[in-house]
Amino acid sequence: MPVQITYRMARPDDSGELARYMCIAGGGLYEFLFDELIPFVTAVDMLSAGIGSERYPVSYRNCCIASLGDDGAIIGAANVFPADMLKDDNYVLLGSERHDHVRPMLELQDWGSMFLNSLAVSDAHRGSGIGARLLDWAETRTAEAGYDRLSLHVWADNSPALKFYKLRGFVEVAVAAIPPHPRLPHHGGSILMHKAMPSAA
Repeated sequence: MPVQITYRMARPDDSGELARYMCIAGGGLYEFLFDELIPFVTAVDMLSAGIGSERYPVSYRNCCIASLGDDGAIIGAANVFPADMLKDDNYVLLGSERHDHVRPMLELQDWGSMFLNSLAVSDAHRGSGIGARLLDWAETRTAEAGYDRLSLHVWADNSPALKFYKLRGFVEVAVAAIPPHPRLPHHGGSILMHKAMPSAA
């Protein structure tokens, strides 16, 4: 008998797994920003601390997970919050050179929208509709919070993700030019996309 997939809001004890899925969704961004920024501290460590808190945009309170059964393995996760939360000085990384390198992406936002910061599904469960369900959750949360748009960033060379979001009605708004870097394996920059919610259409 197939195991039922459960969708639920995240809890503080999900922080480690949420951080791992956030790193998957980031396509190397978080490792670039955080790995060894503090000696012996990884991106997952840094994100886990923020996710476990209630003060940061990446907080578990802003995350939905997909799991095998009610308390089984987490197989997908999404994080969404108001884009304007990215203006908070507490979220900016101590003026590091790494932060400066990706500043064009961090500053290119659809201010006033809800922002889908991350959405990722485990390799073994991709193509089974989990990503679509998590995106449904993000869109519902956006509408219920009174926002008329949901925005996101996707690497220009991530063709599967671009196709997925375009099929769901997202359109390209602008491109943030990110210079090549050995530790950030992407080309073409980061594309800002957004979608109008049905109530605003």
